[in-house]
Amino acid sequence: MAMVQPQDPRPPVALALSRPKRYHALMRETLSILDARGHRLPVRAYGRVASLVPSLTETVVQLGKGASLVARTVYCTEPRDQLTHVPTFGGTKNPDLTALQGVRPDLVLSCLEENKPQHLHHLELAGIPVFAVMPRRLDDVSALLRDVGKLLGAEMQAGRALADLTAARLACGDLRARLPHPTTPPRVAVLIWKNPWMAAGGGTYINAVCGEMGLENALAGRLDYFTVSLDELADLNLDLVLLPDEPYKFTHHDAWSLAAASVVGDRRRAVLLDGRLLSWYGTRTAPSLRALARLLKGRL
Repeated sequence: MAMVQPQDPRPPVALALSRPKRYHALMRETLSILDARGHRLPVRAYGRVASLVPSLTETVVQLGKGASLVARTVYCTEPRDQLTHVPTFGGTKNPDLTALQGVRPDLVLSCLEENKPQHLHHLELAGIPVFAVMPRRLDDVSALLRDVGKLLGAEMQAGRALADLTAARLACGDLRARLPHPTTPPRVAVLIWKNPWMAAGGGTYINAVCGEMGLENALAGRLDYFTVSLDELADLNLDLVLLPDEPYKFTHHDAWSLAAASVVGDRRRAVLLDGRLLSWYGTRTAPSLRALARLLKGRL
């Protein structure tokens, strides 16, 4: 008969304390977080924050920490009335790194999709901690809110934002259940550029939002963002084409062009919308899901 080893009755922390290496590993994991690159940052309330991403800038403000912002990009415009005190330092792809270092941030918030890795590396070599995100799923947004809340000392506000996101996602579940044919979701394409036409594929936050709304991204089999022809789009048998107003500002003329090319059967099936609903994440995600549900009601 095999001998059963008795379990150590001491709690995990006591066990860790009895084993120094394990204790230090446990404390390191508890007092630090990993970013999207796998870089580890110590957890503390950073008080001088530079944001290189519009949706993260908005998230900082919505978590009640707008006063900690010391730098942003020219595209960081929301909430407009609460950013007038924050200087801008170029764009997401071309920030003025020298000037940015001059305002002495103790944390830079970034995104691997929007910012260049050499810029992040430059800031880290200058001794500035950089936290990078790369949300590809709605669960990644939940993790982002928790992590940013910890880094800003705004855990309570982040908890409320998480609860709001959970409620919005539950409502999306109800929306999916009410679709005319829940097992065969409406097929959509999301265009992001023209001349050439470009679309959002799988592995993108846009694709995740579509899935949450009960939509099937007909181009999810191709990853990230890519060029696509009108003939390719016409062959997809699409129910809807979503035309956000950023990064390219689509117009009614583009909707008519897609209908003329038989990409959609009716111009009204090419839906113009606020691009932030599809591409801004963080505290923006929950209200965006609700706004999309209202926008798409009656079109599905």
